[in-house]
Amino acid sequence: MAQTKMANMVNPEVLKDMISAKLEKAIRFAPLARIDRTLEGQAGNTVTVPRFEYIGDADDVAEGVAMGTSVLTTSTQQATIKKAGKAVELTDESVLSGYGDPIGEAGKQLRMSIVNKIDNDSLEVLATTTLISPTTTKLSVDAVEAAQDIFNDEDQEAMVLICSPKAATQLRKDAAADWTRASDLGDRILITGVFGEVLGAQVIRSNKLDDKTAYLVKAGALAIYLKRVVEVETDRDILKKTTVISADEHYGVVLEDESKAVKITIT
Repeated sequence: MAQTKMANMVNPEVLKDMISAKLEKAIRFAPLARIDRTLEGQAGNTVTVPRFEYIGDADDVAEGVAMGTSVLTTSTQQATIKKAGKAVELTDESVLSGYGDPIGEAGKQLRMSIVNKIDNDSLEVLATTTLISPTTTKLSVDAVEAAQDIFNDEDQEAMVLICSPKAATQLRKDAAADWTRASDLGDRILITGVFGEVLGAQVIRSNKLDDKTAYLVKAGALAIYLKRVVEVETDRDILKKTTVISADEHYGVVLEDESKAVKITIT
């Protein structure tokens, strides 16, 4: 008679496809980033990223006085590829007679853990921007407008405001009639989980930020370099009768275009 064995139930290739297929879409800040796979299959663990340096805020100019000029310069930064991984251990009993689908749940949570790590790193690199909005006592419509003024756009591009849940609630109350509900945004939604919109900025609540920091970000501010698809491996412990499933991703995140990210500090 045919026997069902653990080797048949835990298939690393199936798990790999399950995790990889949904990984990129699950990265919350991916719509704000350029996904780059140039290092995939290539030797080396660094890539040099060119970027424009910000020329600085505008100066007061008196009547009849010529303006000074600023030099537009470029610089480079290196994106270093690193590895993030997670593993779970399943007993034979949990797989064969446990609650629900332990293998599917393991794949789901392994993907989630890698996605959350990439999102955490995305917030960390946003913190390196030198575009700082004037300090504000609360996240208000005026504070959002002041941050948008730093972009100095004639044609306002779509943007996302990332802040804590508490700051988002304060902003919604301050905006009142100027607040647009997420349900009314339709196809304009840039990122899943939009709380609402004010002054064209879609508000994203994130528990990864404290109540004193927010970021106004445009698409293209970040670059996420993926070195390879997620690697999934399994290993058996024949004495304990358990199976270890591990998943890891090699990636790097950089602030590619500093002109598209403004930091808001709330006192």
